[in-house]
Amino acid sequence: MAISTITSGQKDWLSTLNNDLTELNNRDSGTWTSAGLTAMNGYTLNGCSYFYGMIGGRKYLMINGTVSISSGSIGGQTNREVIQLPTTVKGCGMKVTGFAYVQNSNNGYPLLVDYNSNNQRLSFVNITGVSMTFTSISFGAIMTE
Repeated sequence: MAISTITSGQKDWLSTLNNDLTELNNRDSGTWTSAGLTAMNGYTLNGCSYFYGMIGGRKYLMINGTVSISSGSIGGQTNREVIQLPTTVKGCGMKVTGFAYVQNSNNGYPLLVDYNSNNQRLSFVNITGVSMTFTSISFGAIMTE
């Protein structure tokens, strides 16, 4: 919200706040589900689920969970597709936020979460310059249209 919207109506700031909260309440009543999620490239989905809905007429997608593989690696500066979402998930792709925690000998956050809205695939991008070996990645992302 623009600061001018707040400061121009100092006496009416509560109405502005309540209007914004009302818009947040105008979301659909969807539920978290794993229906239609498919693992790719040898990965296994562990507790992965997503919520696809609308807030104030705008689509949004939240997805999180853990993916595992017996012995995985992603080369430096390389993208690896991991999850195929159902074709019913459309219209999202502008990433708001995301994280990916790699569980290996270095434990950390060297991966970015990426989402391709053209084919509804979630991937991880190794942002380091070196290949990384791991068995598990915990992740989360929130996107909007």
